[in-house]
Amino acid sequence: MTSRVLAVDLGANSGRVAAVDLDASGPRLNVVHRWPIRPASDPNGCLRWDWDRIVTEAKYGLDLAIASGPVTSIGIDGWGVDYGLIDQEGELVAAPYSYRDRRTQAWSDVADRIGLAHMYGVTGIQPMGINTMFQLAVHNRTELDRARHALMLPDLLTHHLTGFIGTERSNGSTTGLLNAHTGEWSKELLDAISVPCEILPAPVAAGCQAGHWKGIPVHLVGSHDTASAVLGTPGGAQPGTVFVSAGTWVIVGVERAVADTSTRSMRAGFSNEAGAFGGIRFLKNVVGFWLLEQCRQGWDDAPVDILLEEAGAVDENVPTFDAGDERFVSPVNMEKEIRRATGLTADAPRRVIVRSIIESIALGIARVVEELRRIGVAPISRLSLTGGGTRVTMLRQLLSRYVGLPVQVGSAEATVLGNAAAQGISVGAFPSVNSAR
Repeated sequence: MTSRVLAVDLGANSGRVAAVDLDASGPRLNVVHRWPIRPASDPNGCLRWDWDRIVTEAKYGLDLAIASGPVTSIGIDGWGVDYGLIDQEGELVAAPYSYRDRRTQAWSDVADRIGLAHMYGVTGIQPMGINTMFQLAVHNRTELDRARHALMLPDLLTHHLTGFIGTERSNGSTTGLLNAHTGEWSKELLDAISVPCEILPAPVAAGCQAGHWKGIPVHLVGSHDTASAVLGTPGGAQPGTVFVSAGTWVIVGVERAVADTSTRSMRAGFSNEAGAFGGIRFLKNVVGFWLLEQCRQGWDDAPVDILLEEAGAVDENVPTFDAGDERFVSPVNMEKEIRRATGLTADAPRRVIVRSIIESIALGIARVVEELRRIGVAPISRLSLTGGGTRVTMLRQLLSRYVGLPVQVGSAEATVLGNAAAQGISVGAFPSVNSAR
């Protein structure tokens, strides 16, 4: 039996459907469809996702892939924290909000009322305004009252294909509402934001079958894209390896057996997210190539390759900024925000801004590695870089310089490969997680 699987990967900038042949000597991957994903303002000025288009494009990509050969399984991953509400009939109540919407600006008021240390001790998730918890706390109550379930976006697409109702655990762990020690929803935290616990379906592990679409089994994978990317990191969870998943966000961390919800880890800014097949991804977010994408919009969408080539020719020192600062998550004007943070004047050319962005991302990664050392994650012997950042030669060179460790370069398509690996485990193509990796 063939082991050709289809991976749907929803990114906050673009979506894609890829076919992966697990029978090949090395996984053979073909992206059959790709489309842009952008939030848009609703009549009230709130940012929401065009969910109808996401569903239509995903189905179109799946149809293209099915038309070109037999398919064993389908799996879906996507970004974390965002969700959609479905009603009693299983229909979408309204287009899902984007985590970049500014309605959660007062999130710290909710966090202070509950207690930051207490929240972290329960969930192991660093409080940020984008967290599902703070989104639900301010969600339109008319919509919330109509909802029977809140589904994370990859699970929502799985629901559209199969009728499945559930929360894949790795994505559920990004909400700031899942107890890191018990693996269950925290009724206490849900009560604190006046959201009924029943609205969140029970957490489910990756590997189970959610149903069928057009007769093809649909399996749960690590539905949080970072969980899939880490599963797709070369070599697996080798001791001393720091994973760096570099895309819209840059995620830096290590794999651990259990959560660390200590005060030390909280103060250092680390989160504990569930792995696709158990374990914990102990990590920290650095704002990544979102910085460049947002600047490009003001530069007539200049090609990335040209921008990087220009930046590579800059031989003077450039000012840098803290790429982990929340100010860069959803500024009104990214270029102006970077100029303010760096002191660059209005006449500083774009090549200097791009160089500052890449340098700042590399320095942000280096800072996280040093923080891991300070809180006792040792020894660290190498970085394993995956995601779109693998294509940026300048980033690889700067990482070697700033971190002082070997940089193992994995696949730009690590998320798709991790998604496919999870499906391979589900259908018996691989006997274990380690063999799949």
